[in-house]
Amino acid sequence: MMLHVYGINNGMIHYEDNFLPEDQFLALKAKVESKYEPIVARDLFTNYDFRQEPDKFILPIARTGNWLDSCIPDAYECIPALQKMEDVMERIGIQELQNWSSWFQYSVDTMSLPVHRDQAVRKSLPKDTYTAVIYTSDWQPGWGGEFVVGKPVFDKPGGKVKSLTDFTHVIEPKPNRMTIWSREEWHMVNALTVNDPNYVRSFFGTSWSSIEGVDQPQNPYQRFYFTEET
Repeated sequence: MMLHVYGINNGMIHYEDNFLPEDQFLALKAKVESKYEPIVARDLFTNYDFRQEPDKFILPIARTGNWLDSCIPDAYECIPALQKMEDVMERIGIQELQNWSSWFQYSVDTMSLPVHRDQAVRKSLPKDTYTAVIYTSDWQPGWGGEFVVGKPVFDKPGGKVKSLTDFTHVIEPKPNRMTIWSREEWHMVNALTVNDPNYVRSFFGTSWSSIEGVDQPQNPYQRFYFTEET
């Protein structure tokens, strides 16, 4: 197993290859693929509405902070992945973990994900909130879809993010690669360049809170940050 860990206090990126045993990975991959419904390539953040996310299949919300709430009775295939994600995050020093949502996400040729930060979860600050994913689709160099992390560039002081510079990571979406990042990390996803109308890039995504840093829960429908002050 190959693994990479980068920091905790000043942003965190962690990824591991060959994350699940083959039988568990193939079961998860089949589950993710079974929930796919054809989508049309689109700009994901244009006229964004959290009620309209055709590129996602969202599992039941883990209302108690326990990921089993999302898995039982219809997604047993996700249990080994979530258990191991939790074990890894505890091993690298993340405390008071709770899981609140899990989903399957899809994109097709030419789609990308513009620069943003993920929304903080519950009462945790962005630096104490985490996204963890396992890539489940086939991938080859030249197909695009890389996860890119860097320094944000804004259109004006206090304005919206427009690009990234000084890249710190360009992570290829290899199958059975698990990637975790803390949600103060600005990131984007490169456009898919497969040139195959039948290709679907997919992953299993999860969100986690840890230690509390604010008094009131975050807006669960914000989803993404695009400005410097949030």
